[in-house]
Amino acid sequence: MLIRDGEGDALPDLAAARALVLDTLREMRRLPHIYGPPRAWQRDVFVITDEAGGVLTEIPCDTPA
Repeated sequence: MLIRDGEGDALPDLAAARALVLDTLREMRRLPHIYGPPRAWQRDVFVITDEAGGVLTEIPCDTPA
């Protein structure tokens, strides 16, 4: 299932976007009472896009953060 972030984040480069994803994954693992247990989302991916919606990269949720 795709969940779009309608607002997104304006970041300077792909490295900053990747760092934000890894920070988010750390938070998701730290707060399972909010995000659900990792088994519920560990097979999902974060899709990083440019402003036009073009896919730059995908980061699996089971990536070590």
